[in-house]
Amino acid sequence: MPYADGKTPITGDQVQHIRTLKTGIVTHVDLNAGNTPGYDQVSVKWDDGSVGVGISLADGYRLMWRAS
Repeated sequence: MPYADGKTPITGDQVQHIRTLKTGIVTHVDLNAGNTPGYDQVSVKWDDGSVGVGISLADGYRLMWRAS
């Protein structure tokens, strides 16, 4: 499952977490991850420097800016 807006995640995307509204850059993508079939997983480096979950489901984020 892609981002909440339906776009497939790629490394370098600027995203916003749906619940916390924190923003950051996607540093790693695992499409259709083996441990969560049908879901994409992402790792995010937060803009505020805080440390979050190492990897989480992409559908918890919305794409703000697409990496080129």
